[in-house]
Amino acid sequence: MNSDRLYTGGDPEQLRRAAYRVITRTQDEPEIQVLAMATALFATCQALDVDIRQLLVSVERMKNDLDGPFVYTFDAIEAYARNEIGR
Repeated sequence: MNSDRLYTGGDPEQLRRAAYRVITRTQDEPEIQVLAMATALFATCQALDVDIRQLLVSVERMKNDLDGPFVYTFDAIEAYARNEIGR
């Protein structure tokens, strides 16, 4: 795993496609779906010795720092999650 890319985000389009896959593959009750995604993230971070808090801060910065042609990435993921999970 390339830890530099982990904190810089890599390709926004690839990230968006992967996030959609995570959301669509887990079609449980909303509470279970969100907890399951969080559990998977937590377990993955533990297994790979990734600081989950640093990762979350990095993702939050990516959202706030993105501008230009890929600004829609996080908004689109949020809207998709709201529609898919928040039904």
